Amino acid sequence: MSEAVDVRGGENAVVTAETGTRNMVSTVRRFFAEPSVQRSIPTAAAALVVFFGLIAYLFLQQPERTTLYASLPENEKARIVDALKNASVDVALDPSSGEVMVPTNDFHRSRILLAAQGLPASMPDGYKQLDDMPMGTSRSVENMRLKHSQEIELARSVSEIDAIVSTRVHLAIPEKSVFVRNNPEPTASVMVQMANGRVLGSQQVDAIVHLVSSSVPGMPKQNVTIIDQNGTLLSQGSADMAGRLSDDQLEYRMRLENIYRTRIVSLVTPIVGAGNVNAQVNLDIDFTRSELTEEKVDPQGNALRSEQLSSDETTERRARGIPGAVANTPPAEAELAQINEQQEEEGGGPSTRSKSTNEVRNYEVSRVISTTQNPSNQIARVFASVLVRDTETLNPETGLMESQPLGQEKLDEIRELVRNTIGIDDERGDNLTVSSAPFVAAVEGERVEWYEQPWFNEVSQQISTILILAIVALGVIRPLLNRILVPVSAGEPGLVVVGEQEDESESVEVSEGESLEDIKAKLRPKKQSISTDLLDTANTYDDKVAVIRLIVGEESGRVSNVFRAMMRSEVSSE
Repeated sequence: MSEAVDVRGGENAVVTAETGTRNMVSTVRRFFAEPSVQRSIPTAAAALVVFFGLIAYLFLQQPERTTLYASLPENEKARIVDALKNASVDVALDPSSGEVMVPTNDFHRSRILLAAQGLPASMPDGYKQLDDMPMGTSRSVENMRLKHSQEIELARSVSEIDAIVSTRVHLAIPEKSVFVRNNPEPTASVMVQMANGRVLGSQQVDAIVHLVSSSVPGMPKQNVTIIDQNGTLLSQGSADMAGRLSDDQLEYRMRLENIYRTRIVSLVTPIVGAGNVNAQVNLDIDFTRSELTEEKVDPQGNALRSEQLSSDETTERRARGIPGAVANTPPAEAELAQINEQQEEEGGGPSTRSKSTNEVRNYEVSRVISTTQNPSNQIARVFASVLVRDTETLNPETGLMESQPLGQEKLDEIRELVRNTIGIDDERGDNLTVSSAPFVAAVEGERVEWYEQPWFNEVSQQISTILILAIVALGVIRPLLNRILVPVSAGEPGLVVVGEQEDESESVEVSEGESLEDIKAKLRPKKQSISTDLLDTANTYDDKVAVIRLIVGEESGRVSNVFRAMMRSEVSSE
């Protein structure tokens, strides 16, 4: 018994489902069979086509572009394209000419962005203007153009240095005179604009001075002046030698500190990871220059250099003969020699009156002369600080990353490595500090509201355009379509729709209970009936009532048939 009930229940459910589906289908058919729906389908289709067409047009439309700079070299174009892409500018290249093109709305903004970066940096060719010189030009104008061409070419040459953005060169070349004494020397002034954070070294400044002085005949190096955009004199002469030495000393100190800092970072990075260490080094350098000259004498290292011996002896001869003038006259040399021989034989030689001996010896003394120059760039003390990022661990309770300081053992290991790397000496007074601290992960920038972003303005403009076109399409095109399109009739069999025009060959259906007058009314020729569209266009209730009265007056038979059919349907339902 229960199984029979179940079968019936399943059959009833199937029948109910089929009935519901049929009712739904019939409802949909009746909805689309309504005259108002039939009349609105073309309008809705046209509106959808227009809407999707506008969307496709707006998304596929390319913005209007204009040339940013013309006649630029290829390297300048590459730098400009990279700079604009980094600034989120929709830049493109003209396929025919290769010029850089940007949207018209971004033209001035692109120029300002490039000007802030010193682009384009290329300069015109200086000697091109000599080709355009007309005939009959005076000598003074020709000399001025030649000088201007030289200035442009020198500026282009100096601007090729990487750190320089732009350059201006001014030449003061005096006119030649027939008198040699009245020929002054030419001079030059160079104005350079440096990139942000860049400076020229002393060697680069000397190179620019040599370049300019060698390009102009008769210009000495001391007549070239170089300044930067801040008004700083770069080409300082020998009069300010102390200032140049101070700059060289500061540059040497900064370069040495950078070497020490690089050593520390490269040593500690493999231990704690890249970007997790920061080091700073301060060097106290003694630039005092001292010179010591010392002379030492070795008394044991004597050597005989020269020797001189001299002997002086005075003798006298005994008196002989008769005193007188003849006896006092000295004999001749030959006679004197004979007399001396006779005296020696007789044993009565001359007697010695005085005798002296002189001996002189010169010795070379061994001595040592030494000159000691102490180094002028001597490190007096070293101060170094090393900061390491704390380790991050996951807290199981909160599920968040928390910073944990490094252990003291790890810090001591890093301190010992850095100590040996940069040569810390406690006796000299050096100091080394190693600590750990949490680092800031990222710098928070200024937040821009969503309605202030560029994409919001673009979307707003597109939506506004679509709305305006939709209003025009629905407000103007739809009424025109309603007036042009012919209404489609629909209804159930046996019912007569008001406003429907029938052909002469159409058959007339006769129902039970109809009188002869009713049948004659059906067979009467049709007149131009009033369209039911007037009910849709009527704005007020009174207007609609007036339209219905006109329809009843002209189509009284059909109206009576409609009411009769309605009453029959109500009676049959009861």
